[in-house]
Amino acid sequence: MSETYKLPGSSYEEFVKIIKAYATGKNAVPMTLDTVAQTAGMDKTIVSRNNGFLVQLSLISEGNKKAPTQDGIDLGRAYTLKMVDEIIRLWRNIIEADEFLSRMLSAIKIRNGMEKTSLINHIIYSSGSNNNNNTRAGASTIIEIYKVAGLVQETDGKIVAYEDEEISPVIASNTESCNNSIPSQSIAEKQVKISNCDKQIVINININTSVDELDSLSEKLLMLLDGLKQ
Repeated sequence: MSETYKLPGSSYEEFVKIIKAYATGKNAVPMTLDTVAQTAGMDKTIVSRNNGFLVQLSLISEGNKKAPTQDGIDLGRAYTLKMVDEIIRLWRNIIEADEFLSRMLSAIKIRNGMEKTSLINHIIYSSGSNNNNNTRAGASTIIEIYKVAGLVQETDGKIVAYEDEEISPVIASNTESCNNSIPSQSIAEKQVKISNCDKQIVINININTSVDELDSLSEKLLMLLDGLKQ
């Protein structure tokens, strides 16, 4: 790349707090750095280190005062409300639209996976950034974004991309999304996790139902879940 690509400047957890802080504002209404930092509950230098990456992704505007875009507001609110499906959808759209993030994902696929340390180094080198603690944290954040978007998985320290036809079985959260609008012939999907010490089984249940059966559906689901947990 001819220009330096600005990486995130902190951990994924801090990065998400910043996105959520910007989402408290209004679309295209500038916010001061102090306001965002206070809302996020962190030092303004941490916010500042991440602003360049957020601008590149069109989640906030350029300028001394940064204004959240509608995409930035949507993503921040999705995190706040734990809307997993929406988080996945938004991140996949963002990654697809960003040339650098798409290229790094392609590098993982072409190599049939990469050791996490090697991928971090590759991201930093490809971005043209200096190799330091902040950029290493930022490269790790990008990897976490891929994982949250259900595009890669980490196994024994290796980052492997899912094939295009594969569906990620677990998306980095135990929360569930909810849609209040259910058509007459819908498919209700639920993941059941049965944990035993350090082992975990994931069971996907697809339920075909109609509006007339909704009243009794919740009771039947609870009975089914109780039976699986025994």
